[in-house]
Amino acid sequence: MLTDKRENPMAIRSKNALSSALLTLMLYKPFGEIAISDIAGRAHLSRQTFYTNFQRKEDILLYLIHGLFRRYRDRLTTSRPAPENLMIDYFIFWGDSRDFLALLFKQGLGRLFQDCNRSFFAEDTGMIDDMFTCEPWQLPYIKASLAGVTYEFLLMWITKDGGLSVDVLSSMTVNLLSGRLFS
Repeated sequence: MLTDKRENPMAIRSKNALSSALLTLMLYKPFGEIAISDIAGRAHLSRQTFYTNFQRKEDILLYLIHGLFRRYRDRLTTSRPAPENLMIDYFIFWGDSRDFLALLFKQGLGRLFQDCNRSFFAEDTGMIDDMFTCEPWQLPYIKASLAGVTYEFLLMWITKDGGLSVDVLSSMTVNLLSGRLFS
C-alpha cells in the first residue's frame, strides 16, 4: 500500500498531454469552440482519460495555474524576499509565464487567473502576513488590495505591453499601494 500522496505518474503524463493539447488548440481556435473530443484527440488519448483527470476543459487551465502558483509559493518560501522586493519577485515570476497568461487573457479567461491570484493573497501563509505591520483586521484589506493591483497591473503589462521594466512596474505597484501616487 502506498503511503505517500504523490500523484500517479500515468495521471501526470495524461494531464500534461491534455494540457499541451488544449494550449495548442487555443492558439488556433477560440476556447468556446474547442470540444473535449478535440483535446483528447490532439493528446492521442480517449475521452474517458480526459474525464478521469478533469471534469471540464476549464479544469485543465486551473491545473496549470495552480501548478504555477505552487511553484511561486515554493519560490517565496525558499527565497523569502524582503517586503520591498515582493512585487519585483511577483512580476519577474509571472513575466516568465507571459505567453501562457497572454493566451488566457486573449481568450477572455483572465478570471481563472484572477480567482487564483485572489486566493493566493487571501491565504494565511504567514509569510506574506509577516511582511506587514498592521492591525489583524487590516490584513484582509491589504491582501485584497495586493490581489487586485497585481492582477490589473499584470493584465495591463501583458496585454498592452508598454515596454515597462519589472522595476518600473513594481515601483508603480508599491507607490500605488502606499499612497505615494496620490497628491
